[in-house]
Formats: sequence, structure tokens, C-alpha cells
Amino acid sequence: MSSIRPKYLKPGDKIMLVAPARFASPATIQDAASAVLAAGFTPVIPPDLDSRDHQFAGSDSHRAYHLNSAFRDQSIRAVFALRGGYGSGRLLPILDSSAYIADPTWIIGFSDITALHSWSTNLGISSLHAPVASTLSSTIPADVEAIWSTLRGEFDFNPNVKFTGGNLSVLYSLLGTPYFPNVSESYLFLEDIDEYLYHIDRMFLAFKLAGVFEKAEGLIVGIFSDLRDNTITDGQTLDNPFGLDLREIISAHVPSDYSVKYDNPMGHGERNYPLVLG
Repeated sequence: MSSIRPKYLKPGDKIMLVAPARFASPATIQDAASAVLAAGFTPVIPPDLDSRDHQFAGSDSHRAYHLNSAFRDQSIRAVFALRGGYGSGRLLPILDSSAYIADPTWIIGFSDITALHSWSTNLGISSLHAPVASTLSSTIPADVEAIWSTLRGEFDFNPNVKFTGGNLSVLYSLLGTPYFPNVSESYLFLEDIDEYLYHIDRMFLAFKLAGVFEKAEGLIVGIFSDLRDNTITDGQTLDNPFGLDLREIISAHVPSDYSVKYDNPMGHGERNYPLVLG
């Protein structure tokens, strides 16, 4: 199940800034453009990128229009998400898959951008799980530089190893839809932030009941940041701790003797090493 890899970027190639989910301020947009330019590429800022519709960066059709215009423009070699949050999944039915397949564009981002990665995976095209533009300043410089090195094709990849996945909560929201990624013959990568332990258990249980783990070759566990419990310390009125930590939750739901690799430096934090999905 090999995937098509978008073309590696050359110096000066165009990278369009996009906001598939939460709105972005003019300052965020300009900081992102400066980062792309400093990396040796040409930033493209589409019209009304700073639009706002409640928490979203404009209407669904507006946000999808920016992505589709990039997919249809052969001079745009990558789209770089400004922010995550929530909203990318709302765009999936209105994305131009034909244009994307005809000339694949790198999709760069993480967290809520997992929805776009899943869409791309199911179309047989690789994408780049990496910091969104607004988190570049809080990500260690080596991981930021690795984004640009990956896009330039400076790393060798093992063609016999394939990864898919991303944010656990986003993937959980896609279960039972045509947009949940095909994990067959892949290692499933998962990360998350700001979730209660019992809800982490609920999501892993859903994956187990859906047969996700049996289809995947193994599990790659990224950073699970700021996990909470049903305790007074975490804002509850009574102490009612869940009783299992993350590793115990995972062990309870994956098959016995399943390949699980922990402590991978990808997720919501200063470590967010880029991972090519597909």
C-alpha cells in the first residue's frame, strides 16, 4: 500500500498559508510568512485569510476555497496550516480530491489538521504531520528545521515502513465515516492534549471495538500532554480518580504482544518532530 509522495520543494517554491480551522490574526499570518521566507520558500497569503466566523477562519466554504485554490494551482507546492483547534473536518466533503490527486500538494500541520491528513491518506497521498505555523515559536529549533529539511527531501525514508494517524480525539470523531484513515499495513501514530483519562480510555476502547488495532501493524505513541483526572486538583468537586495511567489504558485495549513504541517526540509541546504520514 505505497502512497504517492508530493514533489519535494526547491528553493523559492510557493507555500500557501491556510486556516482550515480556527481564525488567525494578522500578526500570526505575518509571523508565518516570515518563517516560510526565512526557510527559503515563497509565502502565499490568499485573500481574506484573516476572516473570522465565530471561532472559525471564515465560513466552511471560505476555508475550503483557500485549500482548493492551492490544490488547483500547480505553482503551490505546499499548504501550511496556521492554527489547529477545530473545524478542518467540516471541510472534508467539499475538498477537491480530483485536483489534489492530479498534482499532490504537501499538507503541513497537526492536531485538528489530522482530519486533512486522514483525507489525504485515503486518497493514497503522503502528508506531513508537523507543527502548525502558530506553534513554530514554541517548538525547539531542531524540530522546526526538520520540517524544511523534510520538504526539501533531505531525509531517506524506509519504503517498507508506513505511518498514519495523528490526534486521537480527531481520529475518534472520524470513526465510522469514510474519512477515518486506512491503517492497514501501517503503524498507527497517536497523540493528544488536555483530555481526561477516562475519555482516553473511551477512545481506545472505541478503536478496539472497531478493530483498528488489529488492522494496524503497531502503535506509535507520541506526547499526551496535560492529561487530567476526576479529581479536585483537576477541577472536580470530588476525588474520583480513574485508576489507570496512559500506559495501562493502552495495554488494556491493544492485542497481547502488540508492537507499541512509547515516548516519541511528536505532539503538543516543545517537541513536535515532523512525521511523514503515508
